[in-house]
This record gives sequence, C-alpha cells and structure tokens, in this order.
Amino acid sequence: MAATDTAPAPPITEARISSPWIVALPNQKGGVGKTTLALALAAVTADANGRALVIDIDPQSSSAEMAGRMADPGFDFSHETDPGTLTRLPELRGYDMVFIDCPGSLEGGQILAAVLAVADFAVIPFTHDPMAVRPTMRTARYVAEHGVPYKVIINNVDPRLGADEIRAAWELLDGGGLARFRCAVRAYRAYSTALANRQSVVQYRGRYAANVREDVKRVHTELLLDLGRLAAGKDMS
Repeated sequence: MAATDTAPAPPITEARISSPWIVALPNQKGGVGKTTLALALAAVTADANGRALVIDIDPQSSSAEMAGRMADPGFDFSHETDPGTLTRLPELRGYDMVFIDCPGSLEGGQILAAVLAVADFAVIPFTHDPMAVRPTMRTARYVAEHGVPYKVIINNVDPRLGADEIRAAWELLDGGGLARFRCAVRAYRAYSTALANRQSVVQYRGRYAANVREDVKRVHTELLLDLGRLAAGKDMS
C-alpha cells in the first residue's frame, strides 16, 4: 500500500489463516510516546518478515502522518475516525500484528472502550514523571476492567540517567501493583532523525540507531512471548 497521509483502510484478504494479534497502545496521559512506540513495533515486526498494520484512532492522526512521511515504512497504516470500524479487525487475514495508536486524553474513554473490545493485549507506555503516574494507573485499571491483559513499558528514559532511573520507575509500578515489561525504552534523537530521513527506526543506520533497535526488539520479543503464553492459556508471569 502506498504510504500517504490519507491511507485507505486495508482490504480484508485471506493471506493468513487466523486473526492477527491486536495490540492497543493506550494511556490517558499524552506525551508518553505511544505513537513512536507503535510505529517502532510495527517496523520491528516487518523486519522479522511479519506483516504489520498500524491503526491510528487518535483524532490528531499523528502516527498516520508520521508513517506517511516515510519513503517505505515496511508496514501498512490507516487513520480511522469511526471507532465502529474496529469491529472488523479480527476478520483481517493479511497481517500478523495490528497496533492501535490510542488517544492520549481523558476524553478518549469511548474510543478506548471500542479498542479494548477487539484488543488481545495492551502495551501502556509510561514516562517516569509524577504527572504521568495517576493517568497511567487509571488506564491500567480501565484496561483490566475490560478484561484485556496488559503490561506497562517504561518509555522515553534519558540514557544519561543510567539504570537507577529505570529501577526507580520499576519500583514505582511494582508498588502500585501494575504489570510491567522487564525491559525499558530509552530516548534517543535517532527516532526523530530517522523520520527526518523518511525512514523507520529499523531502516535508519545513524548514531544510536543500534541502541534504538535493541530497545524496541526487546519489547517486541517480550510481547510475543506474552502473546504466546496467552494463546496457550498460561499465566504471563
């Protein structure tokens, strides 16, 4: 599919036998990196010879706009303004993974409910910021109340702060009883530089690109392991 800002909704095909894994990226707090992480996870899926689709359900259409700037992101994307269209996602057979970029506001509850009605899992990005704690906890409770398994991922960590910053964030989440990833995603200029070069973070080969790929691939691997455990009826822990 051509990468444009107004990419059409993908057609339903029979390229896959089963439904794709549908992964939501919600947080009622904006600015925690949902869009960047959704695009990066889709790029890593494509790099692993999988087919990925990013659904932008945020009225600001940030992920669709960013993907549209890439020469060839390696994955498909679509901006949906009607949450009702999400009900058709389990019928898709052309993708291995579908990542849904959710709105970052308290007003997005109705949209998030529609997302969670079809989601298999939720990855909740979190920045170690006092202003992000309560919205993240509210989001995690909301996701759990809708019966969707989730994990919080520490995102946008300043690499200059070292491991202590990550451990402090983990302790905060553990103290709140929130499920979390055992890895974290550091903040690097490579994300924005890759976009400026019309590339995904997997395609970009500039400074700190290897660090970015390492972080996102760790999240991607742990996510796949969790999805495998869920498919087998096992506990994620």
